[in-house]
Amino acid sequence: MQQWDLVNESNDQLRMFSYCFIVWSALFILCYDRIKLNNLSSKKQIDVYNRLVSILHGQFTFWGSLIIILSQTPYELQEMNSSEMQFVMIVSAGYFAYDVIICTYFDLYDYWLIFHHIISLMAFGESILNKKYGHIIIFGMFISEISNLPMHLRHILGCFGLRQTKIYESIELLYFSLFLIFRGILSPVLLIRTYEDLHAPLLIKISASGLLLYSVYYIIEMIKITQRKIKSYRDRKRRNLTMYWFVQNPVLPSQKYVDSIL
Repeated sequence: MQQWDLVNESNDQLRMFSYCFIVWSALFILCYDRIKLNNLSSKKQIDVYNRLVSILHGQFTFWGSLIIILSQTPYELQEMNSSEMQFVMIVSAGYFAYDVIICTYFDLYDYWLIFHHIISLMAFGESILNKKYGHIIIFGMFISEISNLPMHLRHILGCFGLRQTKIYESIELLYFSLFLIFRGILSPVLLIRTYEDLHAPLLIKISASGLLLYSVYYIIEMIKITQRKIKSYRDRKRRNLTMYWFVQNPVLPSQKYVDSIL
C-alpha cells in the first residue's frame, strides 16, 4: 500500500475500487466454475456461490474493522480518516457494487438488501471523498458484519434441506444472538454518536439511521421466527419427535419458511 495514497488521491481511490470490484466478481466466477452443486436448483446454486463470496467479504470487513477499532481509538469526531480506514471502506464499496449487480441480475435480492447496499455505498463515498467520519463507518461495519458468518451458513444449510436439524438450530441461535446484542444495542449508540456532531454530513446520518431501521425490521422478524420455533419445539416434545444434528428426520412435520436475506 506504500505506492497508494488512498486518503488524498481520488485516482488511487478509483483504481482500488475498480480492482476490488474485479476481484469480488472473479471470486464469484471461480465459485461458479469450480464448485458443482448439482442437487440444487440453478437459482439456489447461484445463491450459495454469492454467499460464499459474501462470507469472505464479511470476514475481511469484520477483522479489518476490529483491528482498526482496537488500534486507532479514541477518535475525535473531526479527525481525518486513516489510510487503513479508507482501504477497508473502498474494498467494501467494491463488494457492495458487485453484490448489487449480481443480486439484481440473478433475481436474488429483496428491497431491504438493495436499500442497505445503496445507503452503505453513499456513506462510503461521502466518507472516502471527504476524508472524515471513517470511524463511524468502520464501527457500523463491525456491528453489521459480526453476525455475517452464521447468517450465511444458516441460509446455505437451508438450501440443502437441513432446516430442521440441530446444527441449523444452533447456527440460527448464534446468528440471532449476535444480531440482537450488537445491532440491537450498538446501532442506537452509533446513531446517537453520529447526531452528536452537528457538522456530520447528511449521508452519514442517513446511513446510521438506515442501519438502525434495517436492524429493527429484522429483529422483529427474528422475534416472530423464535415464537414459531418455540411452538414447534413444544409440539415435538409433546409428540416425542427427535431432531437430529446433521440429517433431517423425515417424520418431523414440515414448516413454512420465508426465503430472504434473513
